[in-house]
Amino acid sequence: MKNKIEEKLIGKKVIVRANVAGVHAGEVISSDLQHNIIMLKDTYRLWRVYTRDKSGSISDVASNGLKPNANHSIGAIIKTTTITNPNGLEISEMTDAAWDSIVNYKQKD
Repeated sequence: MKNKIEEKLIGKKVIVRANVAGVHAGEVISSDLQHNIIMLKDTYRLWRVYTRDKSGSISDVASNGLKPNANHSIGAIIKTTTITNPNGLEISEMTDAAWDSIVNYKQKD
């Protein structure tokens, strides 16, 4: 049975950070937070990204998008990605502008 947090995540564009799986951006299609599992669709692997401020945080990317005119390293779009991380997941909901900054960067890449 899904809890309220899991139900609210479905359909949200998020950045997920997992110490064993790295950092991914995508839309949540399923989650089992009790077992630290989340499934995303239309997923990008964020290998190296630069933030608009000096924090370098994934939270800044989720809120404000990618730093313009920076040399980001973002993987190809993947249909679905399932992330399992025994030590927990950091999940940050993205603004529409932040999501668009990733999609637009990849289209130019």
